[in-house]
Parts: sequence; C-alpha cells; structure tokens
Amino acid sequence: MSNKKLIVRLIQQDLKHGQLLYGLRKLGLDGSDKHHLQLLDIVFELMQVPQAAEFDWGATYRIYLNQAAAMETESTDRHLKPLAELCYKHLRTLVNCAEMNESRVPDRTGPL
Repeated sequence: MSNKKLIVRLIQQDLKHGQLLYGLRKLGLDGSDKHHLQLLDIVFELMQVPQAAEFDWGATYRIYLNQAAAMETESTDRHLKPLAELCYKHLRTLVNCAEMNESRVPDRTGPL
C-alpha cells in the first residue's frame, strides 16, 4: 500500500469514527473525550506537516470531520472515500505550499 493510499484510508476511518461519535453525542452519550483514536496525529506525522502549515492543516482536517458528521451514517465507510480523497488533496496542497514557501526563504546567516 502506498503512503498516499494509507493516509487516505486513515482519513476515511477517522471520518467514520467522527460520524459515530457525533451520533452518540446526539443520543446524549458524549464519549469524544474518552474515545480518541489519534488518527489525526498519525496522518499529521505521515504527511510530515511543516510547522508553517500546522494551523491551516488542522483547521482543514476539522472541516472535513464536520462535513462527514453532517452526512448520513452508513454501515460501512465506503461512502466516505471520496470525501477522504478530497481531504487528502486539500491537506497535501497545504503541505506542498508550505514546503515551497520554506524553500524560498533567503538564508540570513551570511553577511548583509
């Protein structure tokens, strides 16, 4: 399995987990503080998110979690794959932009 496929699959699973937690919360059984799978942290590490992109990356990930929560919950996570792929593309764009910006920063260690 490629790194991209693994990341998309992890995002897909996190979207499904988020849906389930949202459903429990609607029933008055809020367990989000006790049932954290830390998939976001794993995806963050696998994507090697630069420090400059951390805030936007996290905010974007949460937007997709909220979108999944608004979707109808199904017995499998198949319906979430397109959303997970879109999320990955958006996150990858943020990482790539941050990496490009970092490479453009002039070296200020030399003489002025």
